[in-house]
Amino acid sequence: MEVIMNLDEKVIKEQPLYHGAILDLVLEDVLLPNGQTAKREIIHHHGAVGIIPIDATGKLIVVRQWRAPMRKETLEIPAGKIDLGETDPKAVALRELNEETGLFSPSLKPVANFYSTPGFADEYLHLYYTDNLQPVAHKRQLDPDEFLNVMHLSFSEAQKALADNEICDAKTVLALFYWEILRLKGEVTLG
Repeated sequence: MEVIMNLDEKVIKEQPLYHGAILDLVLEDVLLPNGQTAKREIIHHHGAVGIIPIDATGKLIVVRQWRAPMRKETLEIPAGKIDLGETDPKAVALRELNEETGLFSPSLKPVANFYSTPGFADEYLHLYYTDNLQPVAHKRQLDPDEFLNVMHLSFSEAQKALADNEICDAKTVLALFYWEILRLKGEVTLG
């Protein structure tokens, strides 16, 4: 593949607009490859994890929760943010699995790492899979502002939830595709 031009943008100026508990918002002035300038609104985020947990009956464990930006309830795989100073995404995934479902897995398998919305944010998500689940001896409490219901969905129920737009976030849609591939390869129990 031939490179036609260098596509790098050079940051000329960065103005912090907001510093929050889970994200920072900055406004950048950048120099474009053609010599022109442009503005970029960037969200900085510490990253996140998601877990694709399949129970002993072959069902996907999801959480139903309210999502303020969309003003609706969604069904999502268990997930959570990496806190400032945390360096082991797998440990964060185990923490979130415990907190949201009361379960533990001795064998989380890495599936993919990806930027969730690279057009305006640097959130990097680590996605794991497990079908080896055990109840925890001590369940962690949900965050004080976190309310959710745990559900176990068969493959057909999950597909219906996707069609009905109850499953509508990228990590959970990706989780469904991964689950489908495993089912087609015969690597998971049919749920």
